Amino acid sequence: MIRITLIEIASFLLPFALFLLWQRLSSRVPDAGRLPTLRLAAAGAGLAVLMMLVMVFVDARNAGHAGDRYVPPQSVDGRIIPGHFVPAGEDETDEDETSDEPTGDESGTDDPQ
Repeated sequence: MIRITLIEIASFLLPFALFLLWQRLSSRVPDAGRLPTLRLAAAGAGLAVLMMLVMVFVDARNAGHAGDRYVPPQSVDGRIIPGHFVPAGEDETDEDETSDEPTGDESGTDDPQ
């Protein structure tokens, strides 16, 4: 969430930074009281909205399709397997390893006393 907020703030401030850079590098001296603040704010707001839309479309590409099943992140043998989508009918092989059902070795019922 912090990353998204920082991107939005940077998108809004980019036109102001570019204007100040242009003003410093320009050989022409602008009027002291004439800063195009309203136009810069509108350009910054437009850029921020555009970045929001781009981020929504990029994030939507990583989403599953209708009917897919989400498999949450898992820790298997010390490795983190990120969350992902699998088709609804497909069995996930990693789920067998992380099953909560006790096996014959864990339950202690294999000992014939």
